[in-house]
Amino acid sequence: MVVSVMSLKEEAYKIIKEIPEEKMGKVLDILKSLKEIIDEELDEFDIYLIEEAQKILASEEEYIPFEEVLKEAGIDEKDL
Repeated sequence: MVVSVMSLKEEAYKIIKEIPEEKMGKVLDILKSLKEIIDEELDEFDIYLIEEAQKILASEEEYIPFEEVLKEAGIDEKDL
């Protein structure tokens, strides 16, 4: 039996295809930022933050999106 396993890039492309065109500007900004981060060396604090984020996302607990935190704090995303 042959099992087809989707590559990580294929999975990413599939997700991107589902994003509406009018929201692609934000997605591109995020991807560019991520590429810059990936190209840099990670330090211990970066690794700690990544691990904590993974724990939160993997948990069943509800979390508040970053955009909502900014909104509650009265900060506009564009000001960051």
